[in-house]
Amino acid sequence: MLPLLQCQHLFRYVDGFIKPPSATIDSDDSATINPAFAKWQKTDQLVLSLLFTFLTEEAMSTVVGLTSSHDVWFTLETTFNHHSKSRELRFKDELQDMKKDTRSVVEYSREFKSVCDQLATMGRPVDDLNKIHWYLR
Repeated sequence: MLPLLQCQHLFRYVDGFIKPPSATIDSDDSATINPAFAKWQKTDQLVLSLLFTFLTEEAMSTVVGLTSSHDVWFTLETTFNHHSKSRELRFKDELQDMKKDTRSVVEYSREFKSVCDQLATMGRPVDDLNKIHWYLR
């Protein structure tokens, strides 16, 4: 999801960098809708819809009722952050305990790389020295 949001220059909506402008423009005797707000809201709702398409039922249940992409992103990040740490530790344990056994070198290497790739995807890449050490063990 991150590459899609970043390449479309939409990530700044979810990380809260692009804040909503004032909804109205107040003049002396009246208030009119701010066109900048209408544009921001349109883009934010597009991003929100995109986020919803990627969510599982469990994740969706945590964000029901939220109306901005930033609120959804922040809630998901806070809710699932502790899950990420436990996954990271589980993958690192798996790397340390992995054995070739009866598998071919290709199969073993593929599985080892897959676990390393999953850690990298989570933003927790394994440094090369640890990769070499755990692979050769």
